[in-house]
Amino acid sequence: MEDGVYDQLSARLTQWQRCFGSEPRDVMMPPLNGAVMHPVAHTGVRKMVDKNALSLWMRERSDLWVQPKVDGVAVTLVYRDGKLNKAISRGNGLKGEDWTQKVSLISAVPQTVSGPLANSTLQGEIFLQREGHIQQQMGGINARAKVAGLMMR
Repeated sequence: MEDGVYDQLSARLTQWQRCFGSEPRDVMMPPLNGAVMHPVAHTGVRKMVDKNALSLWMRERSDLWVQPKVDGVAVTLVYRDGKLNKAISRGNGLKGEDWTQKVSLISAVPQTVSGPLANSTLQGEIFLQREGHIQQQMGGINARAKVAGLMMR
């Protein structure tokens, strides 16, 4: 399903929930094999409905960091004393699966860091990088599902 269609359906569901007295809620996958607490809640990013909403939101911020959108699987990386200590799936946002062993096999994820990152918690995405792939034109081609499947093995 395209992101735009998903966003429209999600907004419609939220509107219906409010009309019928039900609180909107995020539905996230619960941890399967034992939960690991996130050091910092792993929540989603609120989407802006249009350019005007984005402009208003940006006016109040001076420390923005912009990066390309990737279609992957959310992960929290915890570094202690410069070493990757824990990799946790998003799960329900408060608890997730311990993916440390699997993530340690991904060459693009640094096993050691230094400086300010030596004791840090980073939230990001694990994704497949495809040569010449243009997300807007080609879609996800099940990339997120492939990553999720590999991580759940």
